[in-house]
Amino acid sequence: MKKNIIFVIILCFAPITLLFGASTKLKDSKQPIENPITVKLVSNQVGPHENDRFDSDSPLLKYKGTLLLHSPHPAFGGFSDLLISNDRKSFLAITDMGFWLKADLNYTSSGFLEGVSPEAKLGQLLNTRGETFAIKYSSDAEGLSRAAGSGFLVSYERVHRINYYNNAGKFDLSGTASKFKTSAQIKELPENGGIETLLLLADERLFVMAEGDPEFGSLSYAAVTEKNHWTHFNYQRTQGFRPTSAGNLPDGEILVLERRYNGPGTLGIRFRKFKADAIKSGATIVPETFFELKPPLPRDNFEGLDTVITEDGRTYIYIISDDNFSPVQRTIITMFELLPKA
Repeated sequence: MKKNIIFVIILCFAPITLLFGASTKLKDSKQPIENPITVKLVSNQVGPHENDRFDSDSPLLKYKGTLLLHSPHPAFGGFSDLLISNDRKSFLAITDMGFWLKADLNYTSSGFLEGVSPEAKLGQLLNTRGETFAIKYSSDAEGLSRAAGSGFLVSYERVHRINYYNNAGKFDLSGTASKFKTSAQIKELPENGGIETLLLLADERLFVMAEGDPEFGSLSYAAVTEKNHWTHFNYQRTQGFRPTSAGNLPDGEILVLERRYNGPGTLGIRFRKFKADAIKSGATIVPETFFELKPPLPRDNFEGLDTVITEDGRTYIYIISDDNFSPVQRTIITMFELLPKA
């Protein structure tokens, strides 16, 4: 209910600022006059700084900075997933209100996350009719992935579906969506328990996974698809954590971001991983715990994850938080470097 009200407020403010409109045809006067638009973006470094010393629980992860992000635009916030450009100079994120944001990242000379560009592109996702979303029920974008070949995929909850955006090499989500064929199992997922995780694997299969609902046991539905053939399996949840996003690691491993929140004082953020070749029809994957995020590292409602494996063999991990449009939560991006095994 809270986010439905926020969605209405956003759409009410948007026409006043002559930036966004309600949903009809794209050239209709009620549609966005500009889509995307340019918005101001402010960043501040939070957490340990580049020269600070602290003990990490994982010798294989090097902390590379955290940025607190803010924009005065009412649609800024609620980020559910992100992608990092191959050159690591930009990020692309989606929100559960049906918006997307693209901004540039800045680093220090030693590669520590330093800030973002003062301006960013903010757009509304379009449906398969070239229309924006008029109600929150249809706009709940949760997962973001590259598509095989080119373009991007976005998964939606409540009305469970995956849309394809073919943007001709552009690193954004502008343009009309087309339907990506999904399985019957995805369409039958609980209303607020749809596909949170989308990941294009190294072999170009698409990996999808639901967050899962504790009321229905400790397994999350998962699958991979290639050429419309779906292989279904389960992902074992433990200790109240639920998966929200995933990225590729070297040597065929999949890194999964998990979140736990059961009330004040219970927030937990951790990473688990498993081998992609463990995926078999009907199997139950039991990942190994890789790293849990603990103070002094900043923690919040992290939902999105992406990894970048560079040509020289370095692996970088990025995560973004969903502030739920709440004054007591934050939009932050944190970066790590995965160090080679000794």
